[in-house]
Amino acid sequence: MTRQVVVPPLFDPSLELLRIPGDEVLDVNASFFSRLTGTTHLRRLTDAAEEGRFSNERTHDALLVTAAAAVLARGRHDLGRMRAIDLVLRLSSVDDPALRLSSRRLEVVGGTTQRGLDIVSAAAATRLFRRESDDVRTLLYGQRVHLLIENYQQLPASAMIMEALTGSPVVLCGSFAAAHRAALEALPPFSQAVGFDSWLPSWQLRKEWAPRVPEVRWIRRARDWSAGVPWSGRLEPEVAALFPPEAWEDCVGATLTISDLRSWASVAGTNGIRTDLRPLLRRVAGNHLAVELLTGAPGVSLRHTSSAARRLFVEAGPRLNLISRFRLPAMPGAPVASTWDGVPVRRDIQADHDFARWHGFTVPGSEGSGIDAADLTALRRRLSARTDLHPARFAASSLAPPSCPPLWDSSAALVNPAGGTDGPSRETFLVNLRTGDAAKFDPRLVHVVRRLEAGDSTCLDVLSNTARRRVAGQLARAGVMGIAT
Repeated sequence: MTRQVVVPPLFDPSLELLRIPGDEVLDVNASFFSRLTGTTHLRRLTDAAEEGRFSNERTHDALLVTAAAAVLARGRHDLGRMRAIDLVLRLSSVDDPALRLSSRRLEVVGGTTQRGLDIVSAAAATRLFRRESDDVRTLLYGQRVHLLIENYQQLPASAMIMEALTGSPVVLCGSFAAAHRAALEALPPFSQAVGFDSWLPSWQLRKEWAPRVPEVRWIRRARDWSAGVPWSGRLEPEVAALFPPEAWEDCVGATLTISDLRSWASVAGTNGIRTDLRPLLRRVAGNHLAVELLTGAPGVSLRHTSSAARRLFVEAGPRLNLISRFRLPAMPGAPVASTWDGVPVRRDIQADHDFARWHGFTVPGSEGSGIDAADLTALRRRLSARTDLHPARFAASSLAPPSCPPLWDSSAALVNPAGGTDGPSRETFLVNLRTGDAAKFDPRLVHVVRRLEAGDSTCLDVLSNTARRRVAGQLARAGVMGIAT
């Protein structure tokens, strides 16, 4: 039977549903990101920045938006685009009454995404997905719809779509819907669904994000691998160890989620399960493996995490591409007191968290619950000076990098700010979305750097040594990486 599948935002924009013949798919998530990165919305963000709606630093905010627009206009699907998307998400939700967005997370203003009533209240108040829910009503009202919920970030938009389709037969499906079925069945408007479908979809990288290898499957479990099919994934260490050796011949890049890396012989992931990854590292080329380092796991100090990061810098092998906060996974029926990798922990279980994905915790005999937000921010800042950390868990971040990375930092752009009533400013700024820095650029060198930005790496060869050092110095001060001096 043909299914009408709806993919609500917010979901990874670098992934697309692997379609089953006969299914009809309305990718509302793709439409949402297309709207937010379109010229009309970006112009509105620029106007809002100039009006001081984001902060008191109007000019700086406007430069960031202008740089994001320039990066998006290149049409390249790279790390720069990821950062531009992240900036657009954050700024688009600054004055929303209910939600704050980023490529890392979705937050409920004055509430939590782990409580259903907070989610539904936010869905009723937010303006962020109104156009998309209206479009779904116009196109599909009265039809039988499979609403695909894969993560918690899709819940507010999904609630809005459920309201828009009130009276229509809606079936809930997807991995998040399956894991939280009982909570969804008890929570209006999700409770009006006519049923649940056990179908768990497959995903692949969008072609524009993986142009070098077409049809890259995104997999999360060893049993999802098919011989001869290119794949990528984000894996717990114990899951990665289950893949047969031949599976890694088809891998085009994978991210290992690691919370404790004192030895590759005994690595811990989110669940505290120890795994020997040395056989895997002997089998897989180093540039094909990335590490998402989790901070604040029970018994793992900031010193140990910093040491693990340094190890990833100096040793050949997996590269560090993301720093994230550790979350103790929620376990239905778990006792308040339990252990993680042998470390006693006391879970802070909230009875009204009907969509619990993780628990706060304390370690008896220690202060606090691991690394705090300030520690995490400081660690990211230190590491960003040494490597190009990714902004979030985009699937495309797991792909192995090109063997010859471009000279120009894809997150940087030369921009001319608006000049008010006199028209465009003659000043040129070099803006880097990676660092958030913006600096005036020497007008005598703009024509050269414009060529460099466009991909012409030979433009520096015609400069004198003095001019070349001047260009390199300005680019270095602006935080542009990869420039040969």
